[in-house]
Amino acid sequence: MILKMLFFFAAASFPAWFLLFAGVGTRRDSRRRSEQEYTRTTGVIVDYVRGEMRTGRSGGHFYWKPVIEFTAEGQSFHLEYGNMMNREKYPVGKEVDLLYDVSDPTHFHLAEDPVFTDPGGGAIRIALIWIIASAALSIGLAVFVGGARFDFHQMWWDLQRFFRH
Repeated sequence: MILKMLFFFAAASFPAWFLLFAGVGTRRDSRRRSEQEYTRTTGVIVDYVRGEMRTGRSGGHFYWKPVIEFTAEGQSFHLEYGNMMNREKYPVGKEVDLLYDVSDPTHFHLAEDPVFTDPGGGAIRIALIWIIASAALSIGLAVFVGGARFDFHQMWWDLQRFFRH
């Protein structure tokens, strides 16, 4: 019964392990790239411009993109930020921390942008929930469908005997 339970867990959780390793790899690569390629500076939100997101035949939805003023590599820049932002959380006049590419300061992003602060985090959370659910389902099937019983006293004894040798 234990082998069936382990096989079911392995089969049910395999995609989650792949997702977990992909998320961890994304996080590691993003941090390494951020440390190597980006330099910090501070900017100020000076205005907002309206952007439009096309969504098929129904037309588009509007959102607000900030215009940020900052100095990098001895030059002043006055650029639109590519992502939409909440105007109440980031009002005009608010200072923001930026990361920019040394070779091209027009390529920048907010240091606290969730896309850059937690890359791969969603994949990691989904994978861990999936693995835990697979383990719980495996144990539940073994106990309720397969009739398995867990003798915790015997398991403890077996573990102690295993580590003594």
